[in-house]
Amino acid sequence: MKTMLIDPSRCIQCCNCQNACKDEHCDNDWRPVAAPQGPGQFWIQVRERQAATGSRMRLERVPVPCQQCARPACKAAAPDAVLQRADGLVLLDPEAAGDKALVESCPYGAIYWNAERGIAQKCTGCAHLLDAGWERPRCVSACPTDALSYVDEDELVESRLYAPLERLGPEHGTAPRVAYVNLPRPFVAGAVYSPNEDRCLEGVKVVLAYAGASNGAVYRASTDFLGEFRVGGIEPGFYTLHLEKDGYASKRIAKLDACDALNVGEIRLYPVR
Repeated sequence: MKTMLIDPSRCIQCCNCQNACKDEHCDNDWRPVAAPQGPGQFWIQVRERQAATGSRMRLERVPVPCQQCARPACKAAAPDAVLQRADGLVLLDPEAAGDKALVESCPYGAIYWNAERGIAQKCTGCAHLLDAGWERPRCVSACPTDALSYVDEDELVESRLYAPLERLGPEHGTAPRVAYVNLPRPFVAGAVYSPNEDRCLEGVKVVLAYAGASNGAVYRASTDFLGEFRVGGIEPGFYTLHLEKDGYASKRIAKLDACDALNVGEIRLYPVR
């Protein structure tokens, strides 16, 4: 079976995927697979959020289509309206999806209500195109950076991938089939300078140590010529930050809350006399 593999780190928010989806489904009737897409719907949505603050803020983008779950919550909400195909795609019957509980059931926010037609709608994986011999959905074909790809599920083995395999919201228990690599992770960023010398400090050793006794995670970095550092890809949690440079007094900052991205600002180091 085929499924979608998404790498958010490659997404540039060009929205080609969204535009291709609308070109395919707005004003086009593909029943029995799908009625025309209703207004204000995004069957694949590039969700953007700001991580950290100030000059060290980064925009994180995650494309989110229907996750084509193996245990879809929507089917539990309205069994007669949901079809699970042999190829793994989950479809809403446009003639039977008149229950708003379908919208509320999806933990990924991927189901929309079409008030004009009185039906719930969502991504179909372009099932009508695949049935006609297309090799991949329109959104995948439109992506210029390969943030979206259409792969055999047998290929989703971590030893064959360039990054660890992830799923959105595994805690929901829906067994999502859409796979991800490089989902955004928290980071800690800041800058180090010497106020006595009025200069940025390059080459400061930065060590970020997880504060939990059960996790020995340690992340390392060093400051650049502007004194800036960024320790990325960390697990959420509380950390202790250590800063060291020859000729300067070391500094330790404890109990940093890095459950989300964190800008620690400017940190002062003083020469040892």
